[in-house]
Amino acid sequence: MTNLNFAVLVDGENASHNDYPLILEEVEKYGLVAIKWVYADWTSTRQSGWKDVLHNTATSPKQQFHYGKDAADHALVMDAIELINKNARINAVCIVSSDGGFYSLAQRIREHGFHVMAIGQENTPDRFRKACHNFVYTTNLLASASEQSTDVDSLLIAAYKKCAQTNEPVYLGDFGKMLKILDSSFDPRSYNCLRLKELIKDKDDIFTIVDEQVDRCFIKLKRKELTSGYKLLKGKIRMLEGLNQYGFIETSHGDFHFSSEELLIDKKHVKKGLKVGFKAFVGTGTPKNSNEQCPAAYHVVAG
Repeated sequence: MTNLNFAVLVDGENASHNDYPLILEEVEKYGLVAIKWVYADWTSTRQSGWKDVLHNTATSPKQQFHYGKDAADHALVMDAIELINKNARINAVCIVSSDGGFYSLAQRIREHGFHVMAIGQENTPDRFRKACHNFVYTTNLLASASEQSTDVDSLLIAAYKKCAQTNEPVYLGDFGKMLKILDSSFDPRSYNCLRLKELIKDKDDIFTIVDEQVDRCFIKLKRKELTSGYKLLKGKIRMLEGLNQYGFIETSHGDFHFSSEELLIDKKHVKKGLKVGFKAFVGTGTPKNSNEQCPAAYHVVAG
């Protein structure tokens, strides 16, 4: 892989100075940070928190008076375009902002053949995230990352199926690249795992590791039913048995069995007719009524 030399361009009026040292550490995992510029109106007292951070990280402040609402953004965009056209050392740009307006800049940089990375909050619009090769949530820069609401199981399975079209079992390195292609913001830290291998081992109901060595790892889907679809479903509890230790959920796909261990809600709130959401395998072999053997429901939540 080509060595990446980054220009880190920060929307200082959108990003937090508290996150900035961790942001630089994150970018340095992917390459060398050659340029560090932060854009803001530094005459404003609201930017005073940046002062020590800029000094301690040897970062250059870029002054832009508030000549309009997005003046600092426009300055960042103009410098980025000049960098990719005139600075031969730079082959990667990291935009630090959660402003969806930067999506066209990210797309333009990508079209020029440069690597595009961005770091921002979870509410960053999809158009910006998808324009990047790699988008990192600021929450994942912290030691204890918060779990994302994305259906990660479906994403993992989709990436596996695409990789398996070429080779099976699937090499973990290729699997990781495919995950980034399908979702540029994918990060195992979103699911409390430091590495992708750790996440795969945590998903031992879906994947099995068939060949693990120091320098390589290959994985396979553990059950054929998964290729039919591992989905989020909704239904309502139609029956409770054994002092609420287990029961059945009625859905449009048929009935699903659950045990108390799969309940992510307080047992005292579990009652007949309660609407719930859960994860399950749905495929050609899924039973359609309670007279057949019911499939299992996992991670049952209210709603």
